[in-house]
Amino acid sequence: MMVLAAGAVGLVAGLTGCGTTTTGMSSTSASATTNSIEASLPLVRTGAAVTTGAVLNFAVKQSGTRTKLANEMYSAANAVYSLSGGTFPTPAQFQASIVSFGGTQADANYAQFSTAIAGLYASYYPKLASGDGKTAADLLNAIAGGIEDATASYATVPVAAN
Repeated sequence: MMVLAAGAVGLVAGLTGCGTTTTGMSSTSASATTNSIEASLPLVRTGAAVTTGAVLNFAVKQSGTRTKLANEMYSAANAVYSLSGGTFPTPAQFQASIVSFGGTQADANYAQFSTAIAGLYASYYPKLASGDGKTAADLLNAIAGGIEDATASYATVPVAAN
């Protein structure tokens, strides 16, 4: 299962050309990087949904467990939305937020989810380091929206459409 989730993250990162550092970039390069991230947001949202859905659909076999996990993932999406206040967390802070607002790393399925979603964010983080707060917020919102998309049919908490 973890291979599937990691594969989804790798696919999205590969399609969007992520993972390069942007330290010391000119303002033209920084603008191009910001534009690159903004252009890839639909893929980021899809990647977050595929990763979340992979855990829900393939790792969890019991309906009650799936609903509980979906509710925890939905809470994690709310945590990600709360991070988008103009600054952006490091990948470690991002994953810690997901864990603290959702399930626990003791739950293997939630651990797979949090690791994969944090990996998706981490693949963009080097580019964000020279970006602006709006781009960081847009990225965080795309990830949270993807999580909500995947949990909508399982969660019992009200899922707002974005």
